[in-house]
Amino acid sequence: MARTVAVFSKHATTLLNKLRELLPNQVFVEVLLSDLSALKEAEIIVGDYNLIAPYLYQLPKLKWVQGTWAGLDSLWPHIDRHAPPKFPITRTSGENFGKLMREYVIANMVFWERNYLKAIENQKAKLYDRDVSSNDYRSIADLKVAILGVGAIGSIIGRSLKDLGATVYGMGRRAAIPLEAPENAYLEKYYTETDLIELLSSVDYIVNVLPKTPETTNILGNGMLKHCKNKNVVFINIGRGNVLTELELVQALNEKWISGAILDVFEKEPLPVESQLWTLPNVFITPHISGNSRAQDIAEKFRINLARFEKNEPLENQVDFHKGY
Repeated sequence: MARTVAVFSKHATTLLNKLRELLPNQVFVEVLLSDLSALKEAEIIVGDYNLIAPYLYQLPKLKWVQGTWAGLDSLWPHIDRHAPPKFPITRTSGENFGKLMREYVIANMVFWERNYLKAIENQKAKLYDRDVSSNDYRSIADLKVAILGVGAIGSIIGRSLKDLGATVYGMGRRAAIPLEAPENAYLEKYYTETDLIELLSSVDYIVNVLPKTPETTNILGNGMLKHCKNKNVVFINIGRGNVLTELELVQALNEKWISGAILDVFEKEPLPVESQLWTLPNVFITPHISGNSRAQDIAEKFRINLARFEKNEPLENQVDFHKGY
């Protein structure tokens, strides 16, 4: 007999429709903020971390949580690292997010290099100016790109850039990876944090995909971006905003250590109205939407993990409470 699965999400209606479409024989019940009874009885929950997190240690029947997001920022304040939950928590991450985020990266590179953002302004002004885009703009095939964080998401981005002709470098937490392995063939070279200065001084774009952990906090701070100066480097951040402070990012832009920034994540979210980033001419801002959690992707991840859960097999994208992701 199928277990009843509790769904606790801001977008529960859409998510329930996709879950029931994909798993018609599975019983799903919506959890309401006004009635948490289904949550307290649940063995399996699919839900948003910010809604579930306050109750994690109050659910004795719970055996597994499938989160709807990849990022864990709203989960950690409620987790006791010395006594983490005994049940697995799995993220909606991996290939689905990689595909969405590579589209964000590639689209923004093209728009930035061809100055299409200015063309949008010209359209509003009814200005037909073919010189808005330089005849010698950099194509993706001309670019050297550093991917900070070559896990599942970073690798998908890197492979697509390689397919378009870019030279791709990667940085990760592993001491070394076999570049001759097929899954790493897109990389020209692999770096660790120890070699970060060399990496930053060698590229045209920095794409940050790193998760928020103590190890990644301020990894690009303390003047690190000075090593990009005079290289016309553009910084794309789709990982987390903890890699450097906003103050230092603004400094890097104003002092032209980097030529521009395409930012989807920030040190503080929502980005405060008083932030200097809003008004800098060499910054493009999006509100943490480079890889939204789509209902169909959440449902598919749950379907895969439910089959594994029923067979007592390891679950995909299980949170490691010690690593922090």
